[in-house]
Amino acid sequence: MKIKVFFIVFLGLLQISWAANLYQQDSLQLQLHMNGEFDLVPTGSSARVKEVTTDILLYPAEEYRQSILSQETTGEVRDNNITFFWDDQKIEQKKFGYSSLIETYNLRKQVRTKIPYPFSTKDVEGYEQYLEPTKTIDSLNQAIIRQATELAEGEDDAFKVVFNLASWVESNVRYDLNTLTETASQKASWVLQNKQGVCDEMTSLFVAMARSVGIPARFVKGISYTTSELFDENWLPHGWAEVYFPDIGWASFDITFGEYGYIDVTHIKLRDSFDPAEPDTKYQWSANDVDLIAEPLQLAVSVKKEGNPIIEEILLEQEIVGEEVGFGSYNLIKGIVKNKADYYQATTLQLAVPPEIEILERNKRTLLLQPKETRETFWIIKASPDLDPSYKYTFPTAIYSEKNASSTASFTVVEDGPEYTESDVQKLTVQDEEKSYSRRVTFDCDAPQQLKLGETRIIQCAIKNSGNTNLQDIRFCLEEECKMLDLPINQQETMEKTVTAEKIGWNTLIVSAENNLIEKKIALEYVVLDAPTIAVRTEQPDIVQYREPFQITISLAKTSFSTPSDVTVILEGAGFAHEWKMEELTQETTFVLDLADLPLGRNNKFTVTTTWQDQEGTVYSDEKEIQIQGEAVTAWDKIKMFMNTLLGIFY
Repeated sequence: MKIKVFFIVFLGLLQISWAANLYQQDSLQLQLHMNGEFDLVPTGSSARVKEVTTDILLYPAEEYRQSILSQETTGEVRDNNITFFWDDQKIEQKKFGYSSLIETYNLRKQVRTKIPYPFSTKDVEGYEQYLEPTKTIDSLNQAIIRQATELAEGEDDAFKVVFNLASWVESNVRYDLNTLTETASQKASWVLQNKQGVCDEMTSLFVAMARSVGIPARFVKGISYTTSELFDENWLPHGWAEVYFPDIGWASFDITFGEYGYIDVTHIKLRDSFDPAEPDTKYQWSANDVDLIAEPLQLAVSVKKEGNPIIEEILLEQEIVGEEVGFGSYNLIKGIVKNKADYYQATTLQLAVPPEIEILERNKRTLLLQPKETRETFWIIKASPDLDPSYKYTFPTAIYSEKNASSTASFTVVEDGPEYTESDVQKLTVQDEEKSYSRRVTFDCDAPQQLKLGETRIIQCAIKNSGNTNLQDIRFCLEEECKMLDLPINQQETMEKTVTAEKIGWNTLIVSAENNLIEKKIALEYVVLDAPTIAVRTEQPDIVQYREPFQITISLAKTSFSTPSDVTVILEGAGFAHEWKMEELTQETTFVLDLADLPLGRNNKFTVTTTWQDQEGTVYSDEKEIQIQGEAVTAWDKIKMFMNTLLGIFY
């Protein structure tokens, strides 16, 4: 069997390769140019203007994650706005703007312990306005309230509530640039109903949901960097959210970027507001018969200096349930994620596989990890059933995060490999990924790798508590046979199950353990072997003219699950014998023998003898007889054939 190894170009990793350049820096120095203009247009014969005032409300805020190093402007900076004033009484085009050198930092509001939820009146004192509905953020809409309360129900950790809201919006609202959203920011209730929008709409819905369950939230206007092919520019206006946590402050949540509890250094914050519909500029003018026609603000950003790559605080590992599977088989990829930091972190993971492997359901998933917590997540995949049976395939896999942390592995696919159904794989997925203590529990099983059909064996499995918590009321199961047990620290319990080999081929036995703290499952694979069998088929002419060459074709096909080994085929006839050998028969194989100048008689017999062995050396055989009639045209050839028949060479 030939081996085919697939070296995959992980498109997902390439798509976020920019992270090492900008997104993954600990700081950036960014030059921001913000420019605007307006025209003063006379509307009558007595047109005159006394004075004009313009306020730019989008101005880089000084805060813990960004500072202004220098700036140039003809306006007056006050209260995070810049005011421009003209009293030259000229009716003409006016231009204004500013240039700021900004340094952004990879910093976040670190949440180290659980924040009790729901909030009390005292918790949100002074922030009540960020709980109120606005024109766009219609948080009193009943559909928004129903969805948000469903996501918050039963949760007493405020950060988890906010994470649930953000994750739901990211998973259920499709980012879509269309005519409905490009000209005006739609209401949050519209976004919920239509399940589509851009960054403003997604953020508005998230803010509305947070406010509806009593969590202060506000809309942020700013700039961010993108490599998306949807846009012609890299630096674009962007909207995200900030959520207020008591004793912590305002934490950033960017739904579009999948950044929960932080934003990366390419984000420049310009303004926070109650509602995204609030204007970016204000104009006042004292005049007669004069209109003011303003153009949208124009921005440009350039990178002046990069910092150093940040150290990743998320560790990734992966486990593959089936190290070898068959064509068309399902398989399970398990991702193990560890938070090295002493504060809450959310991470977005994706799986990259070759095109011959299908990822079922949703690939992208975002996990929230508590300080120092380890979590597991799963992907169900399926190997193509249309692979070439003459190859054994090795397929690589990679799990990667939005911050470019990654873990790679591989598995093999072969025609007669173990086959997992979708139902088999579903049984191995855990229903509660938050039971992180599961990593402290281990299974150690003594199980056969193969059985003969009808054979009976005992499978023994031990469960051990390797953690620091006494476990009680564990339901420990080998398939349908279960028992309840307590498992103190560093202790183990053993369970046995008798299995009878009834199903030919690959079999799976599920081992599981579950209580309020753990949910762990593994699959034990064993193969049930039958006796190897071969179907032998021959093709040959019924009649052969004397002295004319002809062919005999012998085809061998495996008709058992077990693979015949040490296969020998012998074709014998009068005056000759020919032999073929094979180490094993894995697919249909054909042998062709060209024959000429044989001493043919009227009736000619050939014998095909096939022998083979099983894995234990037991020999099996098959014998077939071939009859071919001889004919002659000339008198002399007829005499020769008659003599061959008399001599008994062929009979």
